[in-house]
Amino acid sequence: MSTFSKQVANAVRTNRAEVKRLALKANLLKHPEVKSAFEMLPPKVRKDATLAMSVFSNSVFINLHVFDLDSFKDKRFTNLLERFIDWETTTADYTYSLPNKDVRFDKRCYDDKVGDFTISVQIMAYVKPDSPLCRIVTTGFTEEVVRKEVKQIVCA
Repeated sequence: MSTFSKQVANAVRTNRAEVKRLALKANLLKHPEVKSAFEMLPPKVRKDATLAMSVFSNSVFINLHVFDLDSFKDKRFTNLLERFIDWETTTADYTYSLPNKDVRFDKRCYDDKVGDFTISVQIMAYVKPDSPLCRIVTTGFTEEVVRKEVKQIVCA
């Protein structure tokens, strides 16, 4: 067998193993833990949620955008947060055009066929642009000086 033929056979074996692994991962979307997490969302917002699977890791994502809040104390938002209170939580605030807060809840799970996997529920909340209760204000300024090396290749 030529070197090329060996390389082709190796690539085919690797690709078949990857296809099998991805098929097993796709079953995570139907896992009872994922279904349970999705059903933790109130029935009337489930139609707005999206379900996705990471190509690079054993992670399932449930994403939900919530728009037109009066503030981040709006019951539509806080009621969602309370449902995942026991999960590992991270938040991020954004001050671009609208007050925006992303809250991510992570739960680690296990499946006999795939092993460890994570369910991530991300709720992205946006306050109304004309809300009197929540707005973006400038509180100060930061100044940055960036010094970068300039390099080139010099050959003799």
